[in-house]
Amino acid sequence: MTWTALRKPTLICVGLSLIAGFPPARADETVLDRVVVAADRLPNAESAAPFTVHLIDDAELNRAPQLRLDDILRMQVPGFSLFRRNSSRTANPTTQGVTLRNFAPSGAGRTLVLLDGIPLNDPFAGYVLWSQVPPAAVESVLVNPGGGAGLFGNVALAGTIFLVSKPMDATSVFVEGTIGNADTYEASLDATVVQGPFAAAIFTERFSTGGYPVLAADQRGPVDNNASADSNLFDLRGEWQIGTNTSLALRGRWFDDDRGNGTIFTRNETTGEDISAVFMQKFPTQQAELQLSAYGQHRKFESTFSSVNAARDVETPAQDQFNVPADAAGGSAVWSMAVGEHLIVLGGDSRWVEGETNENFLWNGVAFSRLRQAGGDQIFAGIFAQDTWSVSSNTTIVGGLRVDHWALFDGFRKETVRATGAVLTDSQFADRDGNEINGRVGARVKATDALALRGAIYTGFRVPTLNELYRPFRVGNDVTEANPALNPEHLLGGELAVEWQATQMFRISGTGFLNRLEDAISNVTTGVGPGGGVSRQRQNVDLVIAPGFEATAEWQLIPSVKLKGGYLFTHPTIDQAADPTLQGKLLAQTPENVFTGGIEWTPAAKWLVSAQVRYTDQQFEDDQNSRVLAPFTTVDVAVMYDFSPHVSAALRVENLFDTEIETGKSVDGLVSIGAPRLISLQVQWQL
Repeated sequence: MTWTALRKPTLICVGLSLIAGFPPARADETVLDRVVVAADRLPNAESAAPFTVHLIDDAELNRAPQLRLDDILRMQVPGFSLFRRNSSRTANPTTQGVTLRNFAPSGAGRTLVLLDGIPLNDPFAGYVLWSQVPPAAVESVLVNPGGGAGLFGNVALAGTIFLVSKPMDATSVFVEGTIGNADTYEASLDATVVQGPFAAAIFTERFSTGGYPVLAADQRGPVDNNASADSNLFDLRGEWQIGTNTSLALRGRWFDDDRGNGTIFTRNETTGEDISAVFMQKFPTQQAELQLSAYGQHRKFESTFSSVNAARDVETPAQDQFNVPADAAGGSAVWSMAVGEHLIVLGGDSRWVEGETNENFLWNGVAFSRLRQAGGDQIFAGIFAQDTWSVSSNTTIVGGLRVDHWALFDGFRKETVRATGAVLTDSQFADRDGNEINGRVGARVKATDALALRGAIYTGFRVPTLNELYRPFRVGNDVTEANPALNPEHLLGGELAVEWQATQMFRISGTGFLNRLEDAISNVTTGVGPGGGVSRQRQNVDLVIAPGFEATAEWQLIPSVKLKGGYLFTHPTIDQAADPTLQGKLLAQTPENVFTGGIEWTPAAKWLVSAQVRYTDQQFEDDQNSRVLAPFTTVDVAVMYDFSPHVSAALRVENLFDTEIETGKSVDGLVSIGAPRLISLQVQWQL
């Protein structure tokens, strides 16, 4: 599909529409509401109305100047961020936890990410490995910041991101190839075959980059090299339209991801396999639908850590997490039905997780002398109900309730001497469980043809991941210990918003929000670690208060030029903590101000030029607010051209001015940096 063809909004229609964001730039359309997908518990126009929702459709994904999906979202949604400022192109997977509205970033993340209704969050650690969802495989992205537990329960504390795969509605072939500096290349194939009631699709991608050094230039030594990445993805889908109102969809996915982390010894590798099945039965007479889904996931993670001397000419192995397997299985049953002016959604879901870490540690100059094994199991089960009431053509009220049960069991930690097998530690942690009741209620009122008001309050929770409970980690000389006694986090939040369609060509919205997070899990400084680094432990912080404001605007200036912008302010501070020195401090890794802006220009037929800018305020590296990461501004640009209806090309430049981005700062002053300028040329062909 060509770039100009992609400028027509792709409608993945299931008969429902979503009021979210603005339309793509076209000379023949105004800035109005868009129609988009409805899937498993995916928001529709009515159920989403009281809540903030950002939509990025396939046209915007393809026009974006960035190669990877998380970088696209970072530019499109001001509050989207990973734990650190790195792009997922080379970032360690354990720093790819997602947060929205910059609300308490962490390696585990506080945002649920779903691909066609199936969780993508890592079973053991909670992060999302973004290399397994290339933009070319995605039809649309819906970002729902806030909303608490909503219909999904655990993990969806800060919001939910819905990824929707490309539909299998016609036989087609799509090929994409990309080359760039830093030994970067990407190749993908997407093929679909439709034969009567059967459809099958295969998507495969290979991505590789030689990467870049992750330490400031004047601090590097002989042990430093590039952070690099190589990943492969194979995704096979099938669908059988059993009858007019009955369908069955099957899916199998495999991926691997191998990364260098910036020194000779440090690397990590992830492999994963997923299977899923979704059965759909519609009942037209009752205006109802039943969806049953089930899935299974397996992950294996390996990672090495080291310590480096001050001259950075000697690197010493510090830890070898040689086998971190994790498995998850789950499913859901969802019934939706229209009753007069009400849309009722009822259902239940469950998820089981098992994982452990196996790691060698304590280097004696020749080999690791100790072995640590730690892990456990988790079970989550919940039921939910939601009513979307269309009171009138101008007013919508949404109310939902969810009840969850969670359990942690078979937790253990064992440490032995490798040479003799002598047991040094053998801890069996007490089983724990709990029940959670959460809800949300919101309303949207269209006061005039141009003005709409909305508001919502919601609650949510997040149980600590197995990684937070049982697996320690190390960054240079800084060591963070696990904590098997961590308690679940609990959220109470709310928002008020104004949406103004000033003219047919200009629209602006503003949302004020306030979040109250109890028992926030944070990396808390406890002392001095080995080698002069900092020693931390994951601990619950009693209370975090996070007020904020976000705004978006879009203006079709002239038929060939569209402008858009976004702004986020947030100020999450520790209100209560066991350590009184933390009170009043900002949460680590949280910039108070973020601005995004973009322009798209169509100078002539077949041409498209776009530029995007993002400003990120300073933020603190640590819980003590003692190390500041400098603010930065980046600019990404792209020029796209359609050779024919089937062939197109794009020249992209990310970080145009080669801005140095501080992504980390150690206690001894070492500064980690983010991705430098990347120039890439991409060609697409579609039959």
